[in-house]
Amino acid sequence: MRFARRLSLLAAVMAAVLVGAGAPANAAEPPANIHWLYTTTGSGAVFFDADLEGYPSYEKITVCDNRTDDRGIYALLEGVDPHGDGPTDYVYYEFSDPSNDGQCRSWATNYFADGYKVRAEVCEYHGEILEYCRWGSGVA
Repeated sequence: MRFARRLSLLAAVMAAVLVGAGAPANAAEPPANIHWLYTTTGSGAVFFDADLEGYPSYEKITVCDNRTDDRGIYALLEGVDPHGDGPTDYVYYEFSDPSNDGQCRSWATNYFADGYKVRAEVCEYHGEILEYCRWGSGVA
């Protein structure tokens, strides 16, 4: 329950940051990846592929837990909803890799509207606690 509240709080903070930063990137901006964004300890990372080759308007998110330490890696990505009513209609997605088992976890679809900023946070998690987080941004 506390974890769900923490995630809701994170989503609200991210939305406030995006709104507080002014208008999103101009829709004419070219795609920009978020290359391996590591936690502050370097134990895990997220990669945002803004324009998946062969699949126009698709983004691929990859999350990797790189250390065996009883912690998983959590990533939260937020941007403009590709099916929404306009550039202020935000959507966010959560991803995780729960263990260092030699495999990263990846997902690909049309998550975000093309040409707008995408923000990412990557953290370590242990139970309901998120720690060692880092933020980055790109363009869908």
